[in-house]
Amino acid sequence: MTPKIRSFSGAALMLVIIPIIAGLLACMPVPIGDPERSRVDPGLNGAWVLQSDDDLEVYQFLPWDQRSWLMLATGIEAGDEFEGELPALETPEDYAAALENFSIGKDGITARSVTIYKVWLAKIGGERFMTWEALGPADQDGRAPPESWFVFKVTKNDANQYELLMLTGESDLFDDIPLPEEYDGDDYASDMRRKFERVIKRNANNEELYVEDAFLLFPLSEDAQEGAFDLFGEVMDME
Repeated sequence: MTPKIRSFSGAALMLVIIPIIAGLLACMPVPIGDPERSRVDPGLNGAWVLQSDDDLEVYQFLPWDQRSWLMLATGIEAGDEFEGELPALETPEDYAAALENFSIGKDGITARSVTIYKVWLAKIGGERFMTWEALGPADQDGRAPPESWFVFKVTKNDANQYELLMLTGESDLFDDIPLPEEYDGDDYASDMRRKFERVIKRNANNEELYVEDAFLLFPLSEDAQEGAFDLFGEVMDME
């Protein structure tokens, strides 16, 4: 996939930070891999449609540097002055068609909120894993350390699809690792990350490590890529 990528550099973000996977508790108490030693996969750059169960969202992977992405996610809604009825958006193909064929804005399709994550890859036990770290409001020291992360095993099924299988921190395979509430140190994520990675390395292909249903990433055409960029611009003040 070789999408046309444009930069959001210098954009003033107007973000509503919402749960990217509402109601899903299968997160990890530590990130997996080291974002400072990772490398982006150019094949993931650009806009995609992610399908999880019956839900669909548009995702944009924007390389932040050579090691990680800034990932944006949003849904499609009818603009306030949209005339008629928005067709049912029930499949990735429906999303792609909407981005290709409708104008972006109040008289077409729009977005009203966006989720933003830092994303990086790691290879463990012969498999690729992807960590999503939520970026939210900073504290008084300019930091916003999260307390949980979404981590996926990433498999490329074919030229048009990636499968994301989510790890669950509630797996019995992690039972020998202290829980955050049992930890007496200063930085649980840093101190325990290697312990989690060792379990993952031994069990990378053990289904007990993952939630049951995989998410799927579907690529978008060049025209739909352009529509996706403009869609995110609906909730971003671009200079």
